[in-house]
Amino acid sequence: MKRNIGFFLIVIFLIVDYVVFIFVWDSRQVTGSAPSISVPNSVLKLSVEDDVEDMLEGISASDNEDGSLTDKVYIESISTFDENQERTITYTVFDSDDNVARATRKIKYTDYEEPTFNIEKALCIYYVTSTEEYKDYVSAYSVVDGDISSSITIDSVNYGDSYDLESITYSVTDSCGTTTTETYDVTSINYYANIDIELEEYLITVDVGQTIYASSYIESVIEDNIEHDPSDYDIEISDNYEPYTPGTYEFIYRIDRSTSYGITKLTVIVEE
Repeated sequence: MKRNIGFFLIVIFLIVDYVVFIFVWDSRQVTGSAPSISVPNSVLKLSVEDDVEDMLEGISASDNEDGSLTDKVYIESISTFDENQERTITYTVFDSDDNVARATRKIKYTDYEEPTFNIEKALCIYYVTSTEEYKDYVSAYSVVDGDISSSITIDSVNYGDSYDLESITYSVTDSCGTTTTETYDVTSINYYANIDIELEEYLITVDVGQTIYASSYIESVIEDNIEHDPSDYDIEISDNYEPYTPGTYEFIYRIDRSTSYGITKLTVIVEE
């Protein structure tokens, strides 16, 4: 019995000793008062092209022991837009004892625009092994984040009555929380095109009434891995373009020979 009591007392002693050690260790690690960050009350107006230094404008920090810590302040996070189209920046600073201080400030962009898509290659599709491959046909850009193509999602792949692929709906969201969704018509082809008709662009936006010189967008024709002058081919161009009606239209380019075939298209968005 005495042996059990002795063992019990030893265990209690070790536990108490450990608790005291942890308390002393923590008190050594974090000492003194926390630093402070001074943040202006006004909303900071920024251009999307401004950098981190501009986001730190008017911010200062100090500590009783360390003095000025302004050059130690960093941006911990930036929120998505709130209902006022403003974002909240969280600023953080540590002193030499690892005490931390945080503060927030609202920012508002003066020239923000929602993310945009671009078509990287003609949406004339013969065959894919996975719907993920449809992402290769488009890219996305944010004025705040730059290239956000890796964030593109496919919302739907839409088929017609004959089960031919007719359109694909894409979405992308930037760091501000703004989502852009676009649906692009697809030309479904039933056999492999062995001629590549390459265009300078595959998606353009024009004003109402603008004339489109479709042939001027042809960059090259590639057959048997050899680049050819487009003038060496009879390229048929058809379209559904209505220049005075806002909407999305297509110019279809075709080369149709007895042993070779090529197709591509230019998507045109008419805006008011």
